Amino acid sequence: MTDGNAIAERVELERLAQSWAPPRGWIGWLSAADHKTIGIRYLVTGFAFFALAGLLAMLMRLQLARPENTLIGPDFYDEVFSTHGTVMMFLFAVPIAQGFAVYLVPLMIGAREIAFPRLNAFSYWLYLFGGLMIVAAFAINVGPDAGWFAYVPLTEQAYTPSKRADIWAQMITFTEVSASRSLNCARRACR
Repeated sequence: MTDGNAIAERVELERLAQSWAPPRGWIGWLSAADHKTIGIRYLVTGFAFFALAGLLAMLMRLQLARPENTLIGPDFYDEVFSTHGTVMMFLFAVPIAQGFAVYLVPLMIGAREIAFPRLNAFSYWLYLFGGLMIVAAFAINVGPDAGWFAYVPLTEQAYTPSKRADIWAQMITFTEVSASRSLNCARRACR
């Protein structure tokens, strides 16, 4: 009887291990709610946006390389400048710190998982969606053009007659809501 119970218990433990195993493949990796996977996603996506910001910086430097250069016009230069600053601050610097926090804090405190893992996964998707919207807005020529910090005088109707600043603010809202949600999950893991 004891051998039968031990075999049944081992089979049950194997089934439990299979049910808790991380999903396989790309779809499994993108749908996982494990804090390590989400932290790696933040880091990989943050460095991809960093590469995009580097390309924008290179374009700005090419424009400024010679006096009276006509590589890009002044309006497009404003868009490049604003998008570069936005990507560097909101899509690279903050999410890289966030990725390290999501990955490391549960490990440092000995927690099995971060608090609210699905909310943490959702915050990553908000970050990715907001970042892709910023890039898409730049690609279709409705990107921000009032600086990456949106000074109030420069975003008034007289200086920015289009809705670019409003679109920019909405996209930043997506990315920053994701940052606050994810960091709150990491903080709650400490309690």
